[in-house]
Amino acid sequence: MKSKEEYYQSVLDNRKLAADPAVLACPCTATLCEWHGKCRECVALHRYHGDHVPSCLQPLLRDKLSALAAVAELHAVPKEKTPDDYRLYVRERDKSK
Repeated sequence: MKSKEEYYQSVLDNRKLAADPAVLACPCTATLCEWHGKCRECVALHRYHGDHVPSCLQPLLRDKLSALAAVAELHAVPKEKTPDDYRLYVRERDKSK
């Protein structure tokens, strides 16, 4: 377990990271998504619906889960992505209101 001082230092390090715009930039590849760049809202919605993990977190988890699945002789299959034309359709419908 970390000491109090080590924990405090990690908090200071994280504060520096959180102040860096490059660290806070949205890495999601779904750039047409209504919630792109609104990471707090995006994660909250994914948690609420519980159907899958946000696209930005999938590569991180995929690597870890693929290794675990291989141990159990299973294969991880990616979920189908929402087509861009669906996202464009939402924008068109919103404009018509």
